[in-house]
Amino acid sequence: MERFISMNKNLKEVLRYMFSLSMFKSLAMSYAYYIHEHVAWRTKIHAKPNIRIHSTASLRNPQNIYIGENSHININCCVWPAADSKIILGDNLLMGPGVSIQGANHGTDKSDIPMMQQDRVNKGDIVIGNDCWLGSNVTITAGVHIADGVIVAAGAVVTKSITEPYAIVGGVPAKIIGYRKTKEEKEAAAQAKASNV
Repeated sequence: MERFISMNKNLKEVLRYMFSLSMFKSLAMSYAYYIHEHVAWRTKIHAKPNIRIHSTASLRNPQNIYIGENSHININCCVWPAADSKIILGDNLLMGPGVSIQGANHGTDKSDIPMMQQDRVNKGDIVIGNDCWLGSNVTITAGVHIADGVIVAAGAVVTKSITEPYAIVGGVPAKIIGYRKTKEEKEAAAQAKASNV
């Protein structure tokens, strides 16, 4: 009997709100959010061929996002350049789940104004080189440049540029913990690249 009363109560609630003004407002807001998060940016982003962007990825200011060939933005990733800066992702970029690339941050200088109402702080473009791998839940902050071939370990927070190609970085804040190639291999690759210019 209790189960019947509970089902009856739930049914009444569904019928009460199904055609209400609140329901239509909620549907309109959900639809607008879906268009904003999953459709509108596709017409504004700068992308080379053969990219993959997971449907749960969040991209803001898409006119300021540049994605290289064969690059992948994974599940639950955020790529958010500031309105006046760019995020440039190189070719063949691997991005693990939950990566966050933030082109700006909330201002915190004024204690008499809530942080949410303060001007955004932008420290410049974010540039990630070719053949890089950003592990799961990596965070990259504004103004950071990452050289070609770098691996960023899962959970690392990159607050300063990584200028050495083929470095392996990890930690909070991220620092170099190893290299993909030996010093001799790096020097030979740099000489080959310089001779092709």
